[in-house]
Amino acid sequence: MLLLWARRRAGGARRRPHRPALAWLVLVAVAVAGSARGQGADGARVILGLGGKLVAGAWNPLEVTVRDAAATTLEVRIDEGDLVTGPRIVRYRASLPGGSGVSVFDDDLYVPAFQTLSWRLVSAGRVLASGSLGAREADGRPLQVVVSADPGAWRAAYPSDARVVDVAAPELPARAAAYDGVASLLIDGTAASPRTASVAAAAAGGAEVLLAGALPASQAGLARLAGSGVSRLGAGEVRRVPASVGAASRALADWHEQDRGALLAALAATPLVRSPRSAPQPLVLSLAAAYALLALLSLRFGGTPGVLATVALALVLSVAGWRLMRPPAAVISAGRTLMVGGGELALGLSVAERLTLPAGEVSVAGAARPLTPEPYLTDAGGTHVQLPRWHGVTLALRPSLGQAALRYQGGRLRNAGTTALRDVYVVGMGAQGDLAAGASRAVAPGEEGAASPMMARLGALLPRGTALAEGPQRLWVALPPTITDGGTPP
Repeated sequence: MLLLWARRRAGGARRRPHRPALAWLVLVAVAVAGSARGQGADGARVILGLGGKLVAGAWNPLEVTVRDAAATTLEVRIDEGDLVTGPRIVRYRASLPGGSGVSVFDDDLYVPAFQTLSWRLVSAGRVLASGSLGAREADGRPLQVVVSADPGAWRAAYPSDARVVDVAAPELPARAAAYDGVASLLIDGTAASPRTASVAAAAAGGAEVLLAGALPASQAGLARLAGSGVSRLGAGEVRRVPASVGAASRALADWHEQDRGALLAALAATPLVRSPRSAPQPLVLSLAAAYALLALLSLRFGGTPGVLATVALALVLSVAGWRLMRPPAAVISAGRTLMVGGGELALGLSVAERLTLPAGEVSVAGAARPLTPEPYLTDAGGTHVQLPRWHGVTLALRPSLGQAALRYQGGRLRNAGTTALRDVYVVGMGAQGDLAAGASRAVAPGEEGAASPMMARLGALLPRGTALAEGPQRLWVALPPTITDGGTPP
């Protein structure tokens, strides 16, 4: 299954056997302009961004390498503030276990548009590597990645202002979030073969993958991803093109990437949590007036026993009122997930909303980023945001991969999941009714209009023929098929 090929390894650490290497004699930190690479003492190295080129406003792959070091901590500090609001600090912290040999840690880090970005790698009180970038390096243009023995030969296939990056096949991650800032990936078969899992992750993450020319037999697995010509895979696609600059240029011009930022905004447009309702003001005023009258009567006619009774009644009413009117929890949580699918894979876009009643810290498991400007920290325990009392925040979780429950297969809509999907709607064709688990159905013209305002907002952002459905805790999207997927789009 493609899902197994594209299994994520975010946040994991792998160990490599100890090998002598004279190349690890670099003893100074390096920060090349426009490149988020830092190399320092004892072979310590930090690379942020694919090929060391980060994309502002996107998730970027992060790789940390240490050699023969004690327990090591990476600290990243990003100032995304401005002259009006002042500094607004985003922090990231990760720990690497110590030991002999070479250890490599992989993760994905969201990098907002920033004023400054700095990092340092610390072990036993000693800085192994450090580096920094300024606002000029906060480039939000997506990357056009080329894997070729002669990458310069393909430069003319891209616009003059495109960020074309030459990346070696082993450097391609197998995590969908790592390709959040990648628009396309071109492979011509002249260099070492990338892992099939990496190419599948790039396509499923939303990139256009071009396989140029006849690939060698060693890369037959990549060719199968494209089928007989072009195939949907997650939020992107894999396409075979002739080995010419013109053919690659035309394919790139024809590709319309899904606007994942707009999909997230539509997903979060409807509030997920509501503030607890307070007692109606007329009721509170009526109870207060009744208590005041009772207190006056007790003081007037009851003497000391009346005073004591009034105090006791106040305590009882306070405790009873608190128990009846207090919120169920100090932090109210809710979430929603959109699965954007093509073929067997679906890209998961999730939002989580937290409302805190007392001032304090709200957290979500794993890596996330607030949709509104907020200082926050991401570490092994999750993502943490400090909020004042009675404030909320909506966070976008790191994109992930899963199997597509709703998909086009053989020109028909199929529910490949284990639960029924409700209110199936096809953009441009109308409502299709519910779809039982394991069932399939030909798409036919139906009643106009989506079943909910949210599905209508999402449908307005997706191409004609896209199917949407509601499932338990998730919304499913099946992008329209290509002809080689088994039928003409509806």
